[in-house]
Amino acid sequence: MELRKNIVIWLRSSQKETFTAAYHKGASYLQLADRLSTRNNLFFAYDAASYRGGDIFHPVEEYANGKFVPLRDDSEKIKADVIYNLGNIPDESFTTSTARISNTPAFKKFFASKFEAYKLLPEFFPKTFFITSENDVFEALKNIGTERAVLKPNTGTGGRGVHIFPIANVEQELNATTMKATIAEGALLQEFVDTKNGIAGICPSYHDLRLAIVNDAIALTHVRIPEPGSLIANYQQGATIKELARADLPETIIALHKKIHATITERFPAPMYTMDVGLDSATGAPLLFEINGTTAFPWPEFAAKDFFIEQLAEHLERL
Repeated sequence: MELRKNIVIWLRSSQKETFTAAYHKGASYLQLADRLSTRNNLFFAYDAASYRGGDIFHPVEEYANGKFVPLRDDSEKIKADVIYNLGNIPDESFTTSTARISNTPAFKKFFASKFEAYKLLPEFFPKTFFITSENDVFEALKNIGTERAVLKPNTGTGGRGVHIFPIANVEQELNATTMKATIAEGALLQEFVDTKNGIAGICPSYHDLRLAIVNDAIALTHVRIPEPGSLIANYQQGATIKELARADLPETIIALHKKIHATITERFPAPMYTMDVGLDSATGAPLLFEINGTTAFPWPEFAAKDFFIEQLAEHLERL
């Protein structure tokens, strides 16, 4: 009989609500905890101070039979076999003795930069430039072949700071929006991928299709559709979400994923990530919008929830 592993889910104190019924995806996170605790010893550690070196965490909470039990005595220090880096707490200097960590700090840091992702996978993205000044914008626009362009922060999530604008109006846009502040922090300027023709059988017009990759599998897919009058397909910016079955994905998108995954795993073994893609209406080909070094988690009502959770549990157990 295989020995039970000590799996530590490492997150920030501010994330505690994630594993409660009060959180909107809490039922899914709790299902993961239940699944992991049936075959392993499952613990929760909070913040950087809980790591004592040498794979040891203290204090922790043990999760068993649906309950969190605090372990605070010195005799209750836990040596991790596997660390689920859910809170993105350690930096690149973090090392373990023998414990395996997912995702690694190096992976998380690398894909926190959208431009680093572009440099790794340039053939799959629209034409992209890194800019830090207004002059960079005007120089890059000389090489942009679309009527619209996209400006986005090099780091950040949730669609915040994203600007889609007509190139002919660039000076007006720079003066009338927060684009200057975004540029000063370091930003990407990209050709606009016009997805107005949608994806046959999935959505009729503008979209952003997200694939969550876990355990080398497409574990979850959903399409995000911008609210009327917007081109930004992000849930935090008002987009609607529609779950998709993997069987409904166009073969061109599955083929794109295989190529991208092969490139990523050459550099970062056993990664978990999401990729956002769209179908270019001009060519019908899929293009990559972003790679995120975190995984989207399923809503409790998603049909793929059980498959996703099993893939994530197996991924952690195989490390």
